[in-house]
Amino acid sequence: MGPLFTMIAIVIGAIILGNYAKRMSEGGFTKSELARMRSMVSLLVVLVVVLAFVGNSIVTVEVGNRMVLFNRFTKQFTAQPLEPGWTLVMPGVYERKLYNVQIQEYTMSATQGEGDRQQDDAITVRSSDGLEMDIDLTVLFSLDDKKLNELHYNIGSNYREKIIRPSVREAIRSVFALHEATAAYSTERESITQELGDRLSSVLADNNMLLNEVLVRNIKLPDAVTEKINEKKAAQQDAERMKYVLEKAEQEKQQVLIEAQAQAEKIRVLNDALVQNPNYLKWLAIDKLNDDIQLVVTDGNTLLNLDALDRNGQ
Repeated sequence: MGPLFTMIAIVIGAIILGNYAKRMSEGGFTKSELARMRSMVSLLVVLVVVLAFVGNSIVTVEVGNRMVLFNRFTKQFTAQPLEPGWTLVMPGVYERKLYNVQIQEYTMSATQGEGDRQQDDAITVRSSDGLEMDIDLTVLFSLDDKKLNELHYNIGSNYREKIIRPSVREAIRSVFALHEATAAYSTERESITQELGDRLSSVLADNNMLLNEVLVRNIKLPDAVTEKINEKKAAQQDAERMKYVLEKAEQEKQQVLIEAQAQAEKIRVLNDALVQNPNYLKWLAIDKLNDDIQLVVTDGNTLLNLDALDRNGQ
């Protein structure tokens, strides 16, 4: 806002001086006009000073930021940093520093241009079994807006290089040193990320910052180790596939066996029923005869349809 008010004062001054030059070219001023001119110039000077003072006193804090104020005379901070909005701050009395309190990220990556530094910035660590790994990592963090005064006094605005970078590098080397390379690459990756988060959360809290999340983006092992891991995975997949085939065959076998047992039980039940009711087959045979049959002769073992014989004879 300060430059805007100063520009307005300059424009007003330019207009007055332009009128002064025009009158001088037309024959000058009378004594009364000259006195008024001196008063206007004095007023202009005062106006410029006042506008510049007011303009430099107006401070704008954007959303997502806080402003730390340090009194140069009392050598003390204000109770709380300024929150978003417009505020009047005495120019020259307070040292002002704007801080971003939104979530920030710090990335270290082997891919050029992807991280905070343009060159290969992956972290090389050594596992518990002595293998070297290159780690790509992103840390999401934010500044504790309740402790910005302490952060400004003890660390300053270069907290990313003073605290974040060295803390991340130290933590990741310490944690990965406790795990074998193959486990870190596969089964223990989630637990390692959790360990990193716990360690970094404590370090950042001690430095007036908050950890939001740790993202282990990539783990690069030596080529020979990666090849062995891939071979092991392929073998495990083949074993799982074979296990599935065998289990399916066993299920099909059990299904056939169950169906055969059910059929055998059905036959046994029917046989028992026939033993207990020997005339059932005879009744069943008669029941299946055609409804047009009028007379049947039998000796107990054979059925004879006389109507059919009579029709054939005719």
